[in-house]
Amino acid sequence: MPESASPDLTPYRRLLIFGGSFDPPHVAHVDLPRRVASAIGADVVAYIPAGKAPHKLDKQQTDPAHRLAMLRLALAEEPHILVLTDELDRVADGRPSYTVDTLEALKQRLHPDAEMRLLIGTDQVAIFEKWYQWERVIELAEPVVMMRPPETPRDLPEDWRQRVVEVPITDVSSTAVRERVAAGQSLDGWVHPGVADYIQEHGLYQD
Repeated sequence: MPESASPDLTPYRRLLIFGGSFDPPHVAHVDLPRRVASAIGADVVAYIPAGKAPHKLDKQQTDPAHRLAMLRLALAEEPHILVLTDELDRVADGRPSYTVDTLEALKQRLHPDAEMRLLIGTDQVAIFEKWYQWERVIELAEPVVMMRPPETPRDLPEDWRQRVVEVPITDVSSTAVRERVAAGQSLDGWVHPGVADYIQEHGLYQD
């Protein structure tokens, strides 16, 4: 997996963009994007950890260096993966990590014939029109929606149904992982072993 903050993106023709806090990254963060990428024929999944998520400005996030280190551990054995630090690199100026800014910058680094697809969950569909410059986001990277049973495309607005890729149901979430750590419970099957070791070594999510 490339470690560079600015890898060459020109070899790729279809990129699946997957952003998130990854606080911490768990097994579904690895498995589900892999499945979606296969379904849409993406060359690579580009993970973009958020520097300062606009919808989480009132919440304390784990230090970006820790989140980035854990994400790289979680993806260390995965092929066809990039970790891009574009949003983390913008934290210094105090701006939230607007997706549209990230996509505009990525577009400048792509081959002219390349296509970006933006991976989101059904929870984001309901609030998508509240995203900053959401119409431009769609122009830059057509969304692809992860839908998990028992949800069906009929649960979505009609213009979103053709963007759906169904993935297996999972109860794993970053919130649940943090709660398990705080309760002293095992993380086996929840996160990559390297991530579990990192959490313990650095005393994360204890309080």
